[in-house]
Amino acid sequence: MITEEKIAVGTVKVSPMGIGTLNWPLNKETDSDAEASLRACVDAGINFVDTAEAYGFGTSEKLTRNVVGAVNGQCVVATKFAPVPWRRDSEDLVAACKASKERLGVEAIDLYQIHWPDIIQPLKPFGFEEVKNEKYWDGIARCYEQGLIKNVGVSNYGVKILEQAHAALSARGVPIASNQINYSLLYRKSGSQATVDKCKELGIQPIGYFPLANGLLAGRYTAGKPPKGPKGWTMKKYIEGGVTSRGVAYPAGGVTPLIDEMRRIGDARGKTVPQVAINYVICKGVIPIPGARDAKMAADNAGALGWRLSAAEVVALEAAADGLGFEFSGGGFKLE
Repeated sequence: MITEEKIAVGTVKVSPMGIGTLNWPLNKETDSDAEASLRACVDAGINFVDTAEAYGFGTSEKLTRNVVGAVNGQCVVATKFAPVPWRRDSEDLVAACKASKERLGVEAIDLYQIHWPDIIQPLKPFGFEEVKNEKYWDGIARCYEQGLIKNVGVSNYGVKILEQAHAALSARGVPIASNQINYSLLYRKSGSQATVDKCKELGIQPIGYFPLANGLLAGRYTAGKPPKGPKGWTMKKYIEGGVTSRGVAYPAGGVTPLIDEMRRIGDARGKTVPQVAINYVICKGVIPIPGARDAKMAADNAGALGWRLSAAEVVALEAAADGLGFEFSGGGFKLE
């Protein structure tokens, strides 16, 4: 099924889900599997691609440019500015924006996002803190006013700082189009749902990364079939359970009860477990951006489009998730 549904993100219109580029190589400027995954997305009507200068130190932006060009898709491309400590004023953001624009090969960036609040303060333990959020807001406003970008976005902004950014930019007549946060059926608390609600109140479109909770909600992992490599150890408590870590109890079976409920609903609809997970995020008014290493994974993710879970199914899924007694942040930022 090819989706024709589109959602306004500022001045651009995007599909109800997109594709994130973290699953693409971070050290290559061309890649056949990345091309195949985007082609599968475009074939399904998906037109939204999200990357960042921090992915591969700009290499991901070059790969995104080349993949979009090879697929010949009319894609909306978003990227992000990294507010690292040595970027100390608004001009640093403007310069970074121009560099991203060049790597992407565009006249103006469709959606330019501040990747996270200015929380990296290496000298804070020594009593020195230099928070530069307002300077970054000034810089991204200048990019918007100069036509370097079509829309302003933020990322990993919680309720408090989102309100502050909204007030500061609105005073200059610069709208915030989006806020990208960690959001999934397995990560709605710790400020995530409250942030989604605040986005809707302010007219900001929420975008959700990790909609599959780093693969936990794909239904592929079991105690007998864990992820390969170090990921298998870090995910063990979520998959197998039966342990208490940092004050959180992970019951025996881990995430299994939630996967079982997702599978029950998916089987009744002829949908896969990951399709249910992604569709849940769509139903909550958030644009999910799952990654995809190849065409097969991308096509399966795209099966989340063209239908909606019922209100009763959403309630059942949330009850199963809450019943676990734990969530999974996947290393996403704590919302401030």
